[in-house]
Amino acid sequence: MTPDPSVPAEVLSAREGTGTAFPAALAAHARRPGALADAAAWWSSADPVARLVGLELSAVLAGPASPLAVADRGPALAQVAAQAREAATSDDADLRWSAAKALGAVGPSEEALAVLLRLARDPDPDVRWQALGCLPMALGTGPGALEGPGARDVVAVLVASTADAEDEITEQAVFVLAEQLEVAGAAAAPAVADALAAHLPAPGTSAGDEEAGAGERASLAALALARRDDPRAAPAVRARLEQALEAVRSETDPGAAAELDDAWLEAADLLPGLAPLVADVRAAR
Repeated sequence: MTPDPSVPAEVLSAREGTGTAFPAALAAHARRPGALADAAAWWSSADPVARLVGLELSAVLAGPASPLAVADRGPALAQVAAQAREAATSDDADLRWSAAKALGAVGPSEEALAVLLRLARDPDPDVRWQALGCLPMALGTGPGALEGPGARDVVAVLVASTADAEDEITEQAVFVLAEQLEVAGAAAAPAVADALAAHLPAPGTSAGDEEAGAGERASLAALALARRDDPRAAPAVRARLEQALEAVRSETDPGAAAELDDAWLEAADLLPGLAPLVADVRAAR
């Protein structure tokens, strides 16, 4: 298909590259008069690339870095929400992925959250991955962000996604629950702790003993559970510290204690019965 000539060549060229060129080109165009109308026109184009660029430009104009005054961003937010709602029903997985990315850029929004929740259940795993990662941004971090039906829906879809058939989705869901949501409101529910506990290392093993993806999930789960004062984290935290200490004492890795992430020691400080082990590891540093 012939590219839509209304999209500036420098924007299209930047989109073909890598790094910050495309975001910079969008940000530059967003400062032009009529940028919101351009985004709407490109979204209405028959050219799929123009549609994607129009959607992303709408997101820039609606987002925190928008050149528009805060009071003037309402039309941009309405536009990107409408475009994303339409994109979410498209047969084009790339367009649905871009919709999730765009909605993640606009900040806290009930409209964005509703579409992201749909995309978080998308049949395409790449779309699900992107939507899951954007859910916390649509919720925001303000007072009460984790209260109410929207927050409960977000937590429910994240908990369900920790058991997804795709490893990348499982890892994304565990990461968001463990690192992106405060332990408050809906995110403090027992179901969240249970979902995290399901990814702890098998008894008698350390998170570091498992293959890369499972090991990362196990580490995230153990550290998050420790922050919740959940005793199920204790065996995994103990094993990780003992592993580092044994490597120092056996001289297989004399720097293992020093290289141990402080998060593990902070987690151990929160759990009963690990104080002597923590002291030994700190002494070995």
